[in-house]
Amino acid sequence: MKYQAHVNIEYCNKSNCIKYLFKYINKGVDRVTATLQACDDECVDEIKQYYDCRFLSPSESIWRIFAYQIHKRSPPVTRLTFHLAGKQRVVFKDSSNLKSVLKRNNSKGTMFLAWMEANKRYRSGRHLTYNQYPSSFTYDANGQFWKPLKKGCNVGRLTFIPHGTRELYYMRLLLNVQKGCTSFEDIKTVNGHVHNSYREACGALMLLEDDKEFIDAILEVAILGSGVTIR
Repeated sequence: MKYQAHVNIEYCNKSNCIKYLFKYINKGVDRVTATLQACDDECVDEIKQYYDCRFLSPSESIWRIFAYQIHKRSPPVTRLTFHLAGKQRVVFKDSSNLKSVLKRNNSKGTMFLAWMEANKRYRSGRHLTYNQYPSSFTYDANGQFWKPLKKGCNVGRLTFIPHGTRELYYMRLLLNVQKGCTSFEDIKTVNGHVHNSYREACGALMLLEDDKEFIDAILEVAILGSGVTIR
């Protein structure tokens, strides 16, 4: 009403808002991107078009000439993946042969399975939960194994899992408290008893003492969800 115009307002409340705001310092002045239309029989050189139309502002040019850091994250954050027994993700093309895909991925390890093997090998990490493991160990993605961290410190974060995934969600709750697990049964073991499901193990550890998390989820859907979603 003050400016008699439409004003787009964005509320920045994320951890990367500093990067979002300060990237405009090096963004440069307004410019126009030209599109070159070629005939059907003409060879288009997209790389040459990119360099011909590219513009670097003076501030961005100086920043790149002196090789200043464009992005930095400290401490490093390790995204920890996990899965149910025999449910690890397999990536393949539509044209791939099914037998070759099964043969290639039959004995293929994952970060989660490597963590269990590392607990068998390194006694020093058995007092750590899965999300605490990167503070003392680092994961080798090529060799698919964990090894002791020589210097520095990493922060581990478990992948977000919604409530609707059932057992996988309950496994995530257990991975925040269970330590030194060497198998999927160890994750479900509470006071020496192996429970039939991860949900039962969560109940034994009083992780599901009340329905607060489910009530919060229902309230969130009631506020943000559409009528079709709620029904």
